[in-house]
Amino acid sequence: MSYSRFFRWFLVFGVVAVIALFVYFNQAVVRDIRKDATRLSQMYARLIEYGASEASDPEVINFIFDNIITKVNFPIIVTDRNGIPAAWTMEYSISDTTTRTRQELYRLIEQFDSQNPPIEIRSDTALISVLHYGNSDLIWKLRIIPLVEISVITVFLFVAFIGFRNIKKSEQRSIWVGMAKETAHQLGTPITSLMGWVELLKVRHEEGKIALSSEFQNGNFGDMTSKMMGDLRRLDRIATRFGQIGSAPELSENNINEIVKDVIEYFRMRLPAGGLTITAIYGVVPDIKINPELLRWVIENLMKNSMEATSSKTGHIQVSTSFNPEQKRIIIAVEDNGRGIPYSEQKRVFSPGFTTKKRGWGLGLTLARRIVEEYHGGRISLKSSEPDVRTVFAVELPV
Repeated sequence: MSYSRFFRWFLVFGVVAVIALFVYFNQAVVRDIRKDATRLSQMYARLIEYGASEASDPEVINFIFDNIITKVNFPIIVTDRNGIPAAWTMEYSISDTTTRTRQELYRLIEQFDSQNPPIEIRSDTALISVLHYGNSDLIWKLRIIPLVEISVITVFLFVAFIGFRNIKKSEQRSIWVGMAKETAHQLGTPITSLMGWVELLKVRHEEGKIALSSEFQNGNFGDMTSKMMGDLRRLDRIATRFGQIGSAPELSENNINEIVKDVIEYFRMRLPAGGLTITAIYGVVPDIKINPELLRWVIENLMKNSMEATSSKTGHIQVSTSFNPEQKRIIIAVEDNGRGIPYSEQKRVFSPGFTTKKRGWGLGLTLARRIVEEYHGGRISLKSSEPDVRTVFAVELPV
């Protein structure tokens, strides 16, 4: 287990332990307060019982109730032997005899009895009245505190997690952008030099200063140097694309079909005979503002992944374009019958560093998503993947 993962789990268990201890001590306090309330209620019941048995003046009971019991911080209702409320500590007036008030008092009596057992008040053996008491507001507040604390801690952890993840993503993005720009910088000089040397070879050949063997006669050398120059220009465009990562690209009106066709033709020229096949279906799509070089890179990356995932003998790749007028989006779909992506890894295909290949940085799809989503306001997704049957990536661009 790595140190970062160990620290993460240590932090989680620490927070859970703190919450558990807090809840435990909070509930212990609640239990103590309820015990105190029970003892006080029993004492007040004994006072009323004493007044009823010893005092000749019935005002003693009222005095005890009005000057002692009403000062407690928990609700009390005293009923007579028939269960009719005779006195209470709530805000209802003693003189209030309306049906609504009586119904509310009876409801409270049931509630109190469910919280604490009622205390019978007797004179000798005769039942005089019954004292019903409920929990104080403090008990309810103490019971809510753990929920509030847990909610606050949960929100704090959630915000911290989101912030940490965003910081981590930002750091990863900065690293990959820096690597892309450094790659472009390192490739730029040798590519320019190679283009110069190829151009020099071409000029020297035209001047007759280069002796060629028979296999390069009849214009073969010129064709070769032209193809070399074409590939070098392509390498130069790739280096330029890397250099544009992290910078706001320039967008211009272009037709998606033209770009897709150009990429497909490039790969078709390099396919082995009688093996892997590429088909294209071009829908009617409107022109949109894009960066053609960067978007060409996205399509190339998807097609290259498909070519590496399919069999060189039975593989098939289909690229299609279409327009959804309701969503106002152009859709580019790249489908193949290759080995696919395991279901457990499908959610990570666009994560930096993720790759199913033995070699590779795992940057292709990450940069492709950035180009599509951040630079063009679109969306790239893995629509489906069934090994050796069908894997589909889709690029959606707003019109």
